Amino acid sequence: MKNNETMKLKAVIVDDEELARKGLAMRLESFNDIEVVKEAKNAKEAMEAISIFEPDICFLDIQMPGMTGLEMLSKVQTDVMPMIIFVTAYDAFAVDAFKVHAIDYLLKPVESDRLAEAITKTRQRKERESAIYEKQKLLDLTVSLTGKSRSAIGELIKGDEALTERADRLAIKD
Repeated sequence: MKNNETMKLKAVIVDDEELARKGLAMRLESFNDIEVVKEAKNAKEAMEAISIFEPDICFLDIQMPGMTGLEMLSKVQTDVMPMIIFVTAYDAFAVDAFKVHAIDYLLKPVESDRLAEAITKTRQRKERESAIYEKQKLLDLTVSLTGKSRSAIGELIKGDEALTERADRLAIKD
C-alpha cells in the first residue's frame, strides 16, 4: 500500500454551474494527493468521464438539467463506480444520498474544513478497499499453493491461535 503522499486519488467534478466546478477544482488544488482528471457539466459527460478515467472519487451535484446526480448513479456500471461526495445547494436529498452509499454530503458554498473531512473519509475508504484487495490476493495465492479450498484455509486461520500470534509469517512447504 502506497502512502498518501504517493497515491493520487483521481477525481471527477460534476456540476452544471461552471463557477461551482472551477471553485471546487481550485480548492482541491490544495490537496496534493487529489488529481482532478475531468470536469463535467452534466450527467452524460460525467458517465463518459467515469467510464474513461475510472476515477477514485466523484464530486457530484444533485440537481442538474436532464438527469439528476442520483439518477445518473443508477446508470453507472458498478465495476467503475467511484466513491461519491455530493456537493449541492439542497439539504433535502441527504437521506437519498446516503442510501446510495455516498462518502459525504457537502452543502454549497463548501466550507474548507468540511471538504477536508470528506477527503479524509475518502482516503480511509480507499485504504480499506486496498487492504481487502491485497488480502484477497494473498488468499488466492495461498489457495493455489496449498490446493486447499478457501473455506478450509479460513477455518485454519480462525481455529489456530498460534497462527494468529505469528500473522507476520507464512510457512509454505515446497
